[in-house]
Order: sequence, then structure tokens, then C-alpha cells
Amino acid sequence: MSDSNLVQLAYIAESTFGVAVTSGNMQTLRHTGESLKQDSAAESSKEIRSDRQISGLKRTKISASGGINFELSYGTYDDLLKAALMADADWTSVLTATGTDIQAIASGNKYQSATDDDFKDWVVGSWVKIAGFTTAGNNGYAKIVSITHSDSPTTENNILTVSGLTLVDEAAGDSVTIKQGAYIKNGVTCPSFNIEKKYTDLTNVYSLLKGMCVDGVSLSVSAEAMIGGGITFMGANEVSAAASAAQGYDVATSTEVMSGVDNVHSILENQADFDATEFSFQLSNNLRSRLLIGNNGNTLSLGKGALNITGTLKAYFATAALMDKYLNFTASSLAFLVNDVAGNAYVFDFPEVKYTDGQRVAGGQSQDCISDMKFSASRDATENVTIRIVKFAA
Repeated sequence: MSDSNLVQLAYIAESTFGVAVTSGNMQTLRHTGESLKQDSAAESSKEIRSDRQISGLKRTKISASGGINFELSYGTYDDLLKAALMADADWTSVLTATGTDIQAIASGNKYQSATDDDFKDWVVGSWVKIAGFTTAGNNGYAKIVSITHSDSPTTENNILTVSGLTLVDEAAGDSVTIKQGAYIKNGVTCPSFNIEKKYTDLTNVYSLLKGMCVDGVSLSVSAEAMIGGGITFMGANEVSAAASAAQGYDVATSTEVMSGVDNVHSILENQADFDATEFSFQLSNNLRSRLLIGNNGNTLSLGKGALNITGTLKAYFATAALMDKYLNFTASSLAFLVNDVAGNAYVFDFPEVKYTDGQRVAGGQSQDCISDMKFSASRDATENVTIRIVKFAA
């Protein structure tokens, strides 16, 4: 008998869809549960027999599906988050500007540096982390709104205009560091993976799922729980094995799990701090199996569907501002920022959302009135992005 506590999950990217990878190490994966399995469809013969028996039963489809559940920790799921977004490029490089010649300017909400070409290659729409100012409110996380540079005629004038923080005037002099975080954004590249289940309390018993593509990801946070989520897959098939196909294993991360109490830095609604009681989102890639006559019934490949992102946002009802956005179908934005004790952080950024449902009802005696909102994210016309995930290493 096998114990669920002793099941090891590991994955590795495939070079060919549905083919076992025999070189390189698999990445072991932290999880709180899994439901990965083969799905088979079968059909009974419709021959009519005088003895009432069925002439035979044949398989008509083979595929794989399921998911893993997790508690969010930094760096653990970066490969799979990238796959969920179908990002066309890897996480970008971190860009850094540091010096004693950076000032904060309240007018226009901007940072200005006198160093040659500071912010030159940075990207509008990404996020930065600022540290070092004496004024606490000038430090933190902010989104880049615009970048300007000029020499007038010999003095450098490099300006980073931001949102998400309300800056106050502070002259240069402190040793300030501004980092543009590494980020990914939604694209159209769909990688596939081998996912292995190793039953460590049994002798030479493995399950290998092939052609596994990320069909969706979800994340949820509330005031009295861990920040939890799930990643769902669709794939080709599952086989049993007596040994791992790969050469070894890379050790899983050891970063701390995050909770809704200690690790939510902020939730920004239209780039302003928002006191929420719950937040969640669900992303679906709407994958579909492609089948071929023969091929042993296995899935040939997976088709990509439209990117669909929905979510919920709840708060104690105090003003009509959020409800009016729903009533008037007004576009807004949402960003969810988390960080751990070590200083590692993620930003989940949805540049354009609209609220598709909402209520502010009195449910019964001795209860709080709650703004209970549902939202959908779509392409932001300026940024050409539906979701962006940014990370900052400590």
C-alpha cells in the first residue's frame, strides 16, 4: 500500500510532444495534492446477438488530465506559470538603477535620475521596486507609466513616471535602488511536459504522464488562509514504469509558503490600495485534444483556445465607487502583490478588467454588508497585455 505523503512529483519540458524525456534532470515539485490521470473513452459493440451478450468493448480515445494543488511560494512554480501564460519569451532580466542622484518628485509622480541613460531600456507597463529613500512612502512597488530621457543640453534628465505609489518631494542624496522586476506576459507558445509520479514507499513503481500542457491556473487568498492555487493540465497519455525516464532530480525550492495574513503586500484597484477580504482569479487556455485515426487512440497534439481570465473581489461595503464601476460597466485594473519574509515578491497584474457581476446585499441579522464582485480580464489596448506576472528576488 502506498501513502499519499510519500508520492513525489517531478516534471521536465518535452522537446517532442508526448515523448518521454531521457536526458537531463527532472524538477521535483512541491504540492498539496494532485489528480493527474489518464482518461480513456470506450464504446461497446452494437451488434445484435441472440444470447444478449456484448460482442466486444473498444477504446475510442486516450488522453490525460488533472492538476496539482499548491500553496504559493517564491520560485517554485515559475516554469508552470510561464506555461500557463503561454509566454513567448522567458522571464526577462532584472534591470537596476542605483545611485545618490535619484530624486522623487510629487508633481507628475515620478523619479528622476542624473545618471546617463538610467531607465533607457526599461519597459512601460512593467513594475519596479524602489528602496533607499528616507521617506517611506517613496519606497515600495510601482508600475511604470512612462519613461522619458533628454540632455538639456549637458544635464541628464532621466524620468520614470509611475503609478501605485503616491510620491512626495525628496531631493537626491540617499543611496537609492530602483529595480525593474523580471516578468512574463501572455502569449501563444504552448510547451509540453513529462510529469512523473514516484511512489517512494513502493519498489520501482512510477507513473509517467506525457504531453502535459498547462490548461489553466488559479490563485485565491483570504484573510484566514494560505495563498492557495491550482494548475490544471491536459495531455496525451499515462504509462507505468519501473524506473524514471530522466537522469535524476533537481531539488525543489525551500522558500516559505505565503498566507493572506503575513504575505499580502497590497491589492491595487485602478492602481490604488484596496482593502479586500478575498481575491481570486482563474485562467483558462481552453485547450482541446486533436485526434487522428490510428495512432493507438492517443492524442496527437493539443489545440490552443482563447485566453479566458475571470475572478472575484470582495470587500466590506463602505462606498459606492466599486459598485458603480459594475453598474456603469467601467473599465478598471487590478494588481495583486505578495512578498515573503525574505523579501521575494510577485505581482499579478491585470491591466484591464471589467466587473461582470456585483452585489451589496444585507444577507441577514448581525452581518457585514459585503461588496461581492466578479470580474473578467481582457486585452489592454495600450499595453497589449491581458496578464503580466512580475517577480522580484530578495
